[in-house]
Amino acid sequence: MASLKELLTQEGIEGSDFSRAQKHSSSKARSRAAPDDSITLPIYICHDKKITDSSKKKVEKSIMRDGFSLYSSNRLGSISETLLCKSMEASAIDEISIRSVVSILSGYVGRYSKDDKFREMVRKICSSCLLRNGGMESGVCSNFEMGMKSVDRLIEERHGNERELRVKASRSSLGFFNTVISSLNSSKKSKNCAQSHLSACAHLYLAIVYKIEKNEKVSAKHVLQVFTDSPFFARTHLLPELWEHFFLPHLLHLKVWYNQELEFMSNDRKIKALSKLYNDHMNRGTLKFALYYEQQLNDGAKAPHVPLVPLPSQSIKRASRKSLDSSNNKNLYHAVFGPNLDQQLAEKIASVHDEHHETVKKSDYFRNLETNHLLSNELCKAISTICSSDILSECEIAIRVVSKAWLDVDGDTTIEVALSTPPFVEGMLEVLLASNDDEILELVISILAELAARSEAIRLMILNSDPQLQVFLKLLKSSSLFLKASILLYLSKPQAKQMISVEWLPLVLRVLEFGGSLQMLFSVRCAPYEAAFYLLDQLLKGFDEDRNLENGRHLIALGGLSLLLRTLENGEIEERKNTVSMISCCIRADGTCRNYLAENLNKAALLELVVHESNKNSDRCGLALLVELLCLSRRTRITKLLDELKERSNGSSIMNILSVDLHRARPEEQPLVATILLQLDLMDDPLNCCSIFREEAIVTIITALNSQISREKTSENLARALLILGGRFSCTGEPCPEIWLLQQAGFETNSGDSSYSSRHVYDDLVQSYEEEEDLVNWQLKASTVFFNHGHKSLLSALSTSMTNGIPRLAKASLVTVSWMSRYLFVIRDEKLCSMAPSILVPSLIKYLNYDKDVEDRVLASYTLLNLIKYTECKHIFGLFDEEARDHLENLSLVTWTAEELISIVKSGSMHRYDTEQKNSYTQRSTRM
Repeated sequence: MASLKELLTQEGIEGSDFSRAQKHSSSKARSRAAPDDSITLPIYICHDKKITDSSKKKVEKSIMRDGFSLYSSNRLGSISETLLCKSMEASAIDEISIRSVVSILSGYVGRYSKDDKFREMVRKICSSCLLRNGGMESGVCSNFEMGMKSVDRLIEERHGNERELRVKASRSSLGFFNTVISSLNSSKKSKNCAQSHLSACAHLYLAIVYKIEKNEKVSAKHVLQVFTDSPFFARTHLLPELWEHFFLPHLLHLKVWYNQELEFMSNDRKIKALSKLYNDHMNRGTLKFALYYEQQLNDGAKAPHVPLVPLPSQSIKRASRKSLDSSNNKNLYHAVFGPNLDQQLAEKIASVHDEHHETVKKSDYFRNLETNHLLSNELCKAISTICSSDILSECEIAIRVVSKAWLDVDGDTTIEVALSTPPFVEGMLEVLLASNDDEILELVISILAELAARSEAIRLMILNSDPQLQVFLKLLKSSSLFLKASILLYLSKPQAKQMISVEWLPLVLRVLEFGGSLQMLFSVRCAPYEAAFYLLDQLLKGFDEDRNLENGRHLIALGGLSLLLRTLENGEIEERKNTVSMISCCIRADGTCRNYLAENLNKAALLELVVHESNKNSDRCGLALLVELLCLSRRTRITKLLDELKERSNGSSIMNILSVDLHRARPEEQPLVATILLQLDLMDDPLNCCSIFREEAIVTIITALNSQISREKTSENLARALLILGGRFSCTGEPCPEIWLLQQAGFETNSGDSSYSSRHVYDDLVQSYEEEEDLVNWQLKASTVFFNHGHKSLLSALSTSMTNGIPRLAKASLVTVSWMSRYLFVIRDEKLCSMAPSILVPSLIKYLNYDKDVEDRVLASYTLLNLIKYTECKHIFGLFDEEARDHLENLSLVTWTAEELISIVKSGSMHRYDTEQKNSYTQRSTRM
């Protein structure tokens, strides 16, 4: 399989199962194909199309062969323009290639900071390597142990002020260790495997440290060094997932060969010898490609040649005319599609022939062609040539004949049946791989597209003949045919498991960028952007969760978001829906992209989609994206976005839209709609008592809290809605008002619970004074509305939810009550002011119990203290029994709030809330 670097040149086909190299004649063979200079990825991938429109213009050109017009093809401009563009494109491709490699490698080791299981696995493997190296001098071992501990400390305390000192200490320790390991390895004639394993582990830790430093390129180099130091250990034990994703696509032909050989083995000794031979070749191949990518990442280095990894000498010879041998592809085909598709394919083929009363068997296929009086002799010979000839030029002439016959009779069913066979489809795919003639390639693409559009059986034949999609990888790199090729690929409906190469994303993005115009493949008409969306859907949703997220991050790194936003702005409704779906995948992969989206997304286009979804009562993907965009780490940015939404919708029209949508939405969607409606409404006067929208939003939230509907999705969305209304978000867009509240209570979130910081990554940048003011103002506005519009109903619903809701909703209700308790002074109803403690305190006291998480207990203590200070209700002292006081005594070890509560409860009196601070809040509320 081709490397990522070779986005500029034709995919190398040595060592591949899918090759035309075996077809030959005395003078010329189908495998004569030289590297195709047209197979390029242009400089404008993921950039503004305007920069190339002036230099590259598509011209319709009618190509005449043998006296008849066959097709219309899109060609680039003059030869000089093309050569100029290609010279510019080479450097751009290098940059894209390097960026992709760096993103994948450094992104993978970045899991160490976020994934507890991955971190524990790396620790365990590296520690075992350290034990096996017990005979090594103590300085090496101690430095390695210190390095591991310093990296883990760096992860757990990465928000502290001495972060840079810890990074330098870690790098120094690990660097010294690597120096010692290198000297030990170089001093020995025979390589010590245990030392190589330990060296690989050290490079992995260096990669992790550089990733934390945000030096992704150096991090990627150290990841590659892991595979050069110990290929077998790295690919089978230390980083097997990364190897399968990044290296295995280059070496898949070895795996296919091994499985084929294994089928003929029955002797244990031979199986063992075969496994050793296979592992040796796989290790050498891994080493070659690790060194290849390492050289590629060196600044200023000459572009390296793609390494060749030939097959071992086969012990069992298989004679076959075809390089597209179905036996060679059988194992891969089954791995991708499963065994049932063979039967499905056979049934589809049979149904085509039964429908036309034909019985065409493989053994007498050619005899049937000769005796079929409905087909001309010339056409029968052309079909036979495509199915059996080893000479490329003969096949190219035959393709012209078949194309003319098809067009002359407009796809007559007799011709369709004659072409709808595995030998013909296989032969056509072989020509696609071997030929460099754009006219021939387009004719083949057009014929196969016609057949695939008419028959499910043809679609399955194409995928069966080319399960690795090598033909399509070649065609998608073409400058002139990539759009037409994408349509044939779309009609074939490949699955994600077939698109494991890292080359797919940049190629699909290019189709998305230039695929807006309708393409014609004979009678098949399709816009390539439809193909791009199908393929992106497979790449972003068709794998396991980790791979899907990795592809999402890769798309962002390639600049794909700008293309998606352009489609959202200019596309039709269905295009916008598909685009929003892809954007949502990117947000899940990297939440920090919300800032870019909020700044650059066309708000009017998004609102149009929201309106359309509301009218059609369809899935509200537009609304879901709008919710995501409001989860920004800066309140000032949220305010700006809300202003733009109101401006683009001509004032209150968006409020009317959301109000209608609130009533039409499904129960599980209503809390999130209410959240958006409430935030937009609070852009105006929060003291306004006549806002219908405000009342609707509050009632919706109260109803959802009191609802007896046992829908988990409703509770999950309600919990998220409450946390969003808290107004504080991490840099990745996760609501995190809890972390700020715990800080106010003096609770160290990363003391005694290192996993806490990994679950809640709070933006470690220091908030500016203005930013904090905006956050306080928001919570003050929201509290004013909650207390004075929600009244007792809202407080009662929150209290009940704290004790009876699902864990996530109970936690969200507790957090909401906690930050609201800071603003009890805004309550205008004196009766409610005295009732609030009676409603909330019993539930909060339950949260002091030992069976609750310590964070929840701290929040409860903090909220109880606010209730006592703000409301000054003495009757609540009686609710603190002996058990509750014991719980507070225990909690006083981690938060000052518990200690102060104990003092107040024991004395039977309370401290007056600081008058000056209270007045400052009151003054702020009058300014709203």
